[in-house]
Amino acid sequence: MSARLTPALAEFVADPARHATDEIAALATAAVLDTVGCALAATSEPAVTRLLDALGPLPGGPCRVLGAKDTRTDERTAALVNGTAGHALDFDDVDDALTGHPSTVLVPALLAVAESVGASGPDVVEAYWRGLVVERALAAGLGIGPHYARGWHSTATLGVPGAAAVAAVLLGLDAATTRHALGIAASRAAGSRRNFGSMTKPLHAGTAAADGVFAARLAAAGFTADADQLDSPLGYLALFSDQPDLTAAADRALGVLADPGPAAVNVKLHACCYATHAPADAALDLVAAGVRAEDVESVAVRVPPGGLRPLITRPPATELEGKFSMGYVVAACLSDGELRLSSFTDEAVTRAGVADLAARVTSAESLPPSGSGDGLEFSAEVVVRTRDGAAHTSHCPAPRGHATRPAGTGAVRAKFDDCLARGGHAADADAVWDSLSDLARAGVR
Repeated sequence: MSARLTPALAEFVADPARHATDEIAALATAAVLDTVGCALAATSEPAVTRLLDALGPLPGGPCRVLGAKDTRTDERTAALVNGTAGHALDFDDVDDALTGHPSTVLVPALLAVAESVGASGPDVVEAYWRGLVVERALAAGLGIGPHYARGWHSTATLGVPGAAAVAAVLLGLDAATTRHALGIAASRAAGSRRNFGSMTKPLHAGTAAADGVFAARLAAAGFTADADQLDSPLGYLALFSDQPDLTAAADRALGVLADPGPAAVNVKLHACCYATHAPADAALDLVAAGVRAEDVESVAVRVPPGGLRPLITRPPATELEGKFSMGYVVAACLSDGELRLSSFTDEAVTRAGVADLAARVTSAESLPPSGSGDGLEFSAEVVVRTRDGAAHTSHCPAPRGHATRPAGTGAVRAKFDDCLARGGHAADADAVWDSLSDLARAGVR
């Protein structure tokens, strides 16, 4: 394998000798099921309906628009709409290595190209896995912590080259052509975290999926880019990373190719920013232990360094802002004893009683980290002080559904059913689940 990052990634993506394991096939299948469920849940979300309004009449084509019955379009448009829908509720999976959401970009790109070329099940699995490894390698090369802290939305900045890799596998591009696809993708990468809490955040996922597909198609047509774009001076790593030693950064990324680490990603069981999940689970544990919202005087949330970066601090006024409000999420858990899709509406977020409790929630990045990873660590401690002077403490080492705390088939299916009910597709839940559950053999149907 080459010593430089761009050719090494291209050779990895184009290598016909690699074969996914059963574990990876299960990962890819779960990712497709989860992403499709999240996209179908968002059928009527403003971020999706207004995007479709802006696009106007869709051109026909081979690719399904999820949630729009009998509507088909071209690859790029399908990837754009389905990627935006997959992230619209912020319910899609998360990967610690990326500090971001891989499948809401990779899966829409995969579905679009797979439907277009009639890809086999094994090809679909290989494409997903190689796209994920490319994203993990780039995250390691960048130093994902500083990259995210600078304000980049890593779901998008890593997602474009990841989606290009997915498309390159399904299109059968050789290593030389894949280098151009990755180079084109690197020039399309963008996404500002300032847009968290708005419709533009899920649009980042949609545009990343569409731009990745576009990059691979351009390369397949003979379009060129710098053959070492990712690690050259003025290239991807130099632009997006605070790391001064690009050779060392590339060496770290190449190590990910040799040892990509655990296959699992984190399944979200709450439809809000992942930085609120461990505090939410800790708060729910306190409710289960008998803490009542009407008795609460104050709430203190502690998370590891950087754990508040994705959040907004102003009182939320909308559903989307509520998803990024530590105060609202914790207050809703304490008040309602649950956190469901119905917890995130404009009306729910602005409830007077919950808003009053949310104002008494304080947060600090004062919890010592337990690991040495470069990205964010998702753990939390919640201390509730009640009006009688007692303190009630709950510690959550990782959210339920995290790779270290697998959700289990029952919880995953319950989430899927809840998603399809939210989107108005409850009657189709069994058929959609069954059609995608044998992905490794049957492919996209």
